[in-house]
Amino acid sequence: MDLHPRHYRTRFLLDVLRALVWPQLVFNAALYAAGWRPGLAWRVLLSVLSVPALGVARSAITQRRNAAQAASLGAKPIPCVRGKWPGNLDIVLGFVRSLKEAYLMQFLDDLFREYGCKTLNMRILWEDQIWTIDEAHMKYMLAGPGFDWFHKGYYWQERMESFLGNGIFNRDGAEWQSQRAIARPWFAKDRLSDLNIFDRHTSTTLALISEFAAKGEAFDAQDLFARFTLDSASEFLFGKCLETLHGTLPVAGRAKMGPKGTASEDSFGTFAWAFEDVQMQISRRTRIGKPWPLFELFRDKTAPSVAIVQDWLRPIVREALERKAAAAAGKDDGAEGTFLSHLTNSTDDPQDIAYSVLNMLLAGRDTTASVLSFMVYFLALHPEVTAKLRAEILQAYGPDGRPSVDDMKDLKYLRAVLNETMRLFPPVPMNLRLSDSNPHAFPASANTPKYYVPPRTVIIYSVLLIQRRKDLWGADALDFRPERWLEPETAQLLAENPFAFTPFHAGPRLCLGQNFAYNEMSFFAVRLLQRVAHFELAPDAQPAGSLPPPEWKTREGRQAMERIWPASSVTTFIKGGLWVRAVPA
Repeated sequence: MDLHPRHYRTRFLLDVLRALVWPQLVFNAALYAAGWRPGLAWRVLLSVLSVPALGVARSAITQRRNAAQAASLGAKPIPCVRGKWPGNLDIVLGFVRSLKEAYLMQFLDDLFREYGCKTLNMRILWEDQIWTIDEAHMKYMLAGPGFDWFHKGYYWQERMESFLGNGIFNRDGAEWQSQRAIARPWFAKDRLSDLNIFDRHTSTTLALISEFAAKGEAFDAQDLFARFTLDSASEFLFGKCLETLHGTLPVAGRAKMGPKGTASEDSFGTFAWAFEDVQMQISRRTRIGKPWPLFELFRDKTAPSVAIVQDWLRPIVREALERKAAAAAGKDDGAEGTFLSHLTNSTDDPQDIAYSVLNMLLAGRDTTASVLSFMVYFLALHPEVTAKLRAEILQAYGPDGRPSVDDMKDLKYLRAVLNETMRLFPPVPMNLRLSDSNPHAFPASANTPKYYVPPRTVIIYSVLLIQRRKDLWGADALDFRPERWLEPETAQLLAENPFAFTPFHAGPRLCLGQNFAYNEMSFFAVRLLQRVAHFELAPDAQPAGSLPPPEWKTREGRQAMERIWPASSVTTFIKGGLWVRAVPA
């Protein structure tokens, strides 16, 4: 039975006892039963050797059991990576090193190419760990019969617990269903008030861009978009704008690297640093795998940043609960105007409310800011796309017309640009599931046999690599080409294989805020390109160490094309920020 996710130290120590102490106890008990009394030196040596010996024996027994279960299911074992070091430690180190030095997910892409398949068993420290870029396997887990058998799982929750708690992105089963049932009504329809929120904060953002453009100065678009999405999300969620767009912005040539982008010396900078640092620490835990508590036995490395985020949320939640109490006493009309007030109607627990808000804030701020940042990056690289997109926008609205929810849906090229951006750089580039305690099998698909999945196995799937596969998207799959979304071949691909494109997840856990995100991104893009003729990258303004290494240019794939350094934690981002210059219309 799993412990509560917050008890990660206890779980880890039990794992250590099972792996290191139990074999020695069994060995010494066997010696005692056999009546053999070796000297101390021999006893110590044999006790130490009993650990790997029992590990090998356990692994052999597990493999035999898996082979028998696979045969009973008519399935084959998933191809296993063969590293050079015991326990595939060289693979682990190579993967961790690649996250700091290599192109985004290039190490994994190279492994799939080397083994010539779309699903691999990494066998990390003699334990099964499955990685897949097979959209059929992803569909089976997220929307097929496997939805009830594959969950976020204990280890995901353990890593996220201090940050997201019992929020919607960190729970399974009944808890997840309850959270979703509470949130669904709020996202069920488009509201005029949403556009009013977007309009106010878009105007503030564009005023700042216009100031930089008039002076010919570079600015960090990623930082600006993170502020725009945070101000919009905070007003949408809390009914109270945090006014981060009025804070101190990073300055070209003097900006410092933050956990994800650039850092700024204001109250937003403090919050953003903490919010992003937590995500980086969680990403680090995921890379290390189940032994991550070894590095946090005496100090939870997310604690300082989580404290900053919680201190920032606490008065907002307290104020909402006070308004609820006032409404109950007849001192307030009790009108439900925000997502936060909607939550207070479901619970009085301030910590539960704070976790629910944090989950939505992560989705509302980081994912949307990621897409807008990579969209502007592509517009800077492809001025012909910018010109075509501006023509569509100006024909529909002129230089200052305001779009509506209904007519934005007619902007087919804008939707194509957004979709193509999310295809190449999905805001959540990878995700995972944990199988239940029963053996399962991924169904056979084109050129892929029926694969066996052992009980309680972690399966990690890369949305980014799936959406870049040439056998799905064509020979130009790595190219930014929005026109593909206007072609019948793409419509046919998605009709036959909708899991080829899943930037908003899929199945019963499909993102509740998908329409909200499309509306926000579309509205902002329209207003932006009414004011800006085109963008130019400003590599001279990038902080030191944030530009792609020169050796990328000599390699294959997108890494040879990139002029920024894409990276990921929970969400994708641009290392050191996206520094650009805007040319006004």
